[in-house]
Amino acid sequence: MLEIMIVIAIAAVLVAVAIPSLQDTVTRNARDSIQLDLMTSLALARSQAVSLSTSVSVCHSTNQSSCSNTAGADWDAGWLVFSDFDSDGVVDSGDGDTVIQIHPAANGIVGIELLNSSNATLSNEFVRFNDNGFLDNSTGGAYFKFCDPDNIAANTRAIWISNTGRAAQSVVDADGVHDDLAGNDLVCP
Repeated sequence: MLEIMIVIAIAAVLVAVAIPSLQDTVTRNARDSIQLDLMTSLALARSQAVSLSTSVSVCHSTNQSSCSNTAGADWDAGWLVFSDFDSDGVVDSGDGDTVIQIHPAANGIVGIELLNSSNATLSNEFVRFNDNGFLDNSTGGAYFKFCDPDNIAANTRAIWISNTGRAAQSVVDADGVHDDLAGNDLVCP
């Protein structure tokens, strides 16, 4: 009986040590998964813009059926990819706009913010690609910033979108923190 109690005590200590590390790994994997989902949506929008020879937009959406063009919105609530024939960043079924992809809410795993190259919030909260696949509604490029719930700088990531429409993940530099489009460390609120 004493041996069983000692084994249970050792197992409890091991579990107590492993759980925080495991939670951090799960959070990091969830953030990376959402980041890859958004990269895939941006690539889809760009390729569809070229294929359809029309504007295709990606917008923030809280209800997964229409755009919610609120400045400073958290894209964690979900987004839409849609053909945007009138280039207004709004899904208009009367104009022939068609939803191509719906991404559901990520449920608070990570905060996602859309910014321009000057680190200001894009007021229209959508990214539009023209029929050549170029970024159409932001000069100097744009980027999505991903912040974890604890706002730890080392865990902050970004997806950069160049004027040519190419999306790329941010990279870590010598100080261990990813940079924004201007080359400054990414900072979460």
